[in-house]
Amino acid sequence: MRDLIVLSIVFLSVPIALFRPYYGVLVWVWIAYFNPHRFTWTYAYNFPVAMTIAIPTLIGIFFARQLNRRFLVREMVLLSLLWIWFGIVLLNAMHTPAFAGHVADAIFEMNRVSKALLMTYVMALLVTSEKKLKHLVLVTAFSFGILAIKGAVFGLRTAGAERVWGPPDSFIADNNGFALALNMTLPFLFYLARAESNRWLRLALNIAFFGGIISVVLTYSRGGLLGLAAVLGLISLKSRYKVAGVAMLLITGVAIVTFAPGAWMDRMSTLQSNAQGEHDGSAEERIVTWQTGLRFVQDYPLMGGSFQTLPDAAIFQRYQPRPLPNGFRSSGPHSIWIQTVSEQGIVGLILFTLMIGSSLLTFRSVRRRARQAAALQWMVPYTQMFEVGLLGFLVSGTFLGLAYFDLFYQFIASAALIKILYRREALALSASESPVEHAFPRLAEQPST
Repeated sequence: MRDLIVLSIVFLSVPIALFRPYYGVLVWVWIAYFNPHRFTWTYAYNFPVAMTIAIPTLIGIFFARQLNRRFLVREMVLLSLLWIWFGIVLLNAMHTPAFAGHVADAIFEMNRVSKALLMTYVMALLVTSEKKLKHLVLVTAFSFGILAIKGAVFGLRTAGAERVWGPPDSFIADNNGFALALNMTLPFLFYLARAESNRWLRLALNIAFFGGIISVVLTYSRGGLLGLAAVLGLISLKSRYKVAGVAMLLITGVAIVTFAPGAWMDRMSTLQSNAQGEHDGSAEERIVTWQTGLRFVQDYPLMGGSFQTLPDAAIFQRYQPRPLPNGFRSSGPHSIWIQTVSEQGIVGLILFTLMIGSSLLTFRSVRRRARQAAALQWMVPYTQMFEVGLLGFLVSGTFLGLAYFDLFYQFIASAALIKILYRREALALSASESPVEHAFPRLAEQPST
């Protein structure tokens, strides 16, 4: 029955996406993040549902009346350069004998990443208004929010004895990836709830927010816990009710320590021992992996080794300073920074860092200027949720190898979108009655259509 329901939704959405491609974007986001087909049992489980909705959405762009035709702002240009660099590095790896062991995996990953980036560009083209941006953020928030509630219920039902995991066979299936995704989504849930007038929708957002906190804790992910502390701390600092926010943060911490099961406390106690130089097996694996990645980059500084470099056992064992403590032959990068520099080289790391820095700068700049006009105030909570979510990704991602996570690139596109929408509305406002300072004067006279 589940298989039939999922496929029915997808196939009924195909003709709508063809004539209303923005609707196709929303369905694709739901599929990419919620992974509904992974909750089925038979023929829908491995069905290419994302491709089924992506194709008519792409075709529908040619018939769309409203597009951000001038969407190649700074963030999208940097993203384009990074995508091109991915291809150049892959071509280099395909002609480097030392990388033969992981070229097939690199090609597979390039295909997956390219599909995600293509749909990121589609978002940047089709989100042309405040209403569409809100719907995109709501679908993203509830895709993870429902998973958060499900995880919280499971965790509480088992009294925290079992770890909370993401959807099976998905990009966030493991506990660490799921924790990172929830940390990035918690600001969506929090700020949307504060701005929502519908009380039932506001209640659902608040339930998902607290469910997300519980789920992150019960993933047993130490990187996730650090990211959670950063996200909640930033939300508290940016809140108008800072004292209440700090109190909530302290109460949450006390509740975690008071009611957490012994296995969770044992797991988290290693954070202190690791900080004191007493590494457990998992921490030692990360340190060995990071050192291996840095040693590899010394030989291949410009381009790295393309996707899936460190999991290549031949390369890992050649550069590892000492064997892994668990006896494995290789390991994943365990950090977005080590992953990027080892797989895409220093050039890739520079583009990656510039793209993040540019997005953070845009969020702050638009927020500062949007506060100067009442008609632009709606942008402020969006810049806050995107900024905090992106910082949460950076904190958790420092300990996780998820540099190519779809949601991260949606954040980059969101920076471009908030900039585009600000330019358009600021120009319209200044032309009508209330001049405002333009954040991006070069393009202020050329609004997107």
